[in-house]
Amino acid sequence: MSPAASRSSESQRIQVASGASSGSTDAAGSDRVDLSGLAGRITAHMQALSTQAAQRVQRLQSDVRAGSYQPDAQQLSRALMGS
Repeated sequence: MSPAASRSSESQRIQVASGASSGSTDAAGSDRVDLSGLAGRITAHMQALSTQAAQRVQRLQSDVRAGSYQPDAQQLSRALMGS
């Protein structure tokens, strides 16, 4: 996601009308929910996870190329068996 799109999505506001018909703009009967802060934290967390995953893949690639990658056989068998 581009920085501009990220900023745009963070600035979106959601208004939920409580007890009003959809399309009503009665401010007295509506609640307002601001998700911009949450959206920003989710975006930052997803970027951090993506960076961590890329770093792990690079480490695994270099270990495999160097011939030093040795997976845990018990952990692998448990994962394959689903337990």
